[in-house]
Amino acid sequence: MADEQPPFPTPVLPYHRKAYPAIDPTRPELSSKGKSIFITGAGSGIGAEVASAFAKSGAAHIGLGGRRLPNLEETKAKIASSHPNVKVHIFQADIADEKSITEAVASFASQTDSGKIDVLVANAGYSAPGGTVDKFDPEELKRNFEINVFGQFNTLRAFHPLAAPGAVVVHTTTGLVHTSPFPGQVAYQSSKLAATRIFDAFRSENPEIRVIQFHPGLPVTDIYSTISKYAGPIPTDDIDLSGAFAVWAASPEAAFLDGRLVWASWDIDSLKAQASELSADPFKYTVGLLGFPKF
Repeated sequence: MADEQPPFPTPVLPYHRKAYPAIDPTRPELSSKGKSIFITGAGSGIGAEVASAFAKSGAAHIGLGGRRLPNLEETKAKIASSHPNVKVHIFQADIADEKSITEAVASFASQTDSGKIDVLVANAGYSAPGGTVDKFDPEELKRNFEINVFGQFNTLRAFHPLAAPGAVVVHTTTGLVHTSPFPGQVAYQSSKLAATRIFDAFRSENPEIRVIQFHPGLPVTDIYSTISKYAGPIPTDDIDLSGAFAVWAASPEAAFLDGRLVWASWDIDSLKAQASELSADPFKYTVGLLGFPKF
């Protein structure tokens, strides 16, 4: 059910706080049957939920990438217990290490039926403990950019030669990229904003690959904890919203959102009603300078 009073200003209503029937991964229209899905940051939180949602949608192969092997094994075990027909592969990899993520993506592709990857969910991210600009640890700022910017760059480079025809990239970003600055979030907010441009560039250079970036809502995760420490209590969302929306974003139904940045909380039927408007306005739901001439 939609939330009648959204916790944030929103251009799309209804506003959802948890998964709802239109984005149910078991809907036949959202089926990922026969497809191979690679997910970074898949050991816990949103990444693990996205993996579970793709398993529900019938994916043939799911690759789980992440730094912590026990977490990846736990995610794999949960999927195996409920969806034994899905082949789940785990890869201990750090996206900030180009060699590590390149080898993981290549290894996964070699184990799929086609030798290619249909969907990349670039979900891995990092948020420093937080702090004001004058007191922030420069090494923590560097770490944010190593993962959230260079790591995404490495991931896209690893994926590109292995993308299947009609491949889709889904990037888990944050609504903070277009909100006012949040106190104490100089590293996370600025690095995630920079990352959106990495994906924008990739999409412009590879028009045959659909790219959708989305804010997954605010489930209780490690990153949520670092943000709320400085910003104060923020209304949270059910984590199933992020997984279900990621599956929908990778489906043909969401093709009209290619190149856009949207929120998982935005009602998809309302978004669909804007398809013609979006076709005529390539800048709506993108990151840019308000009022800058279109070209």
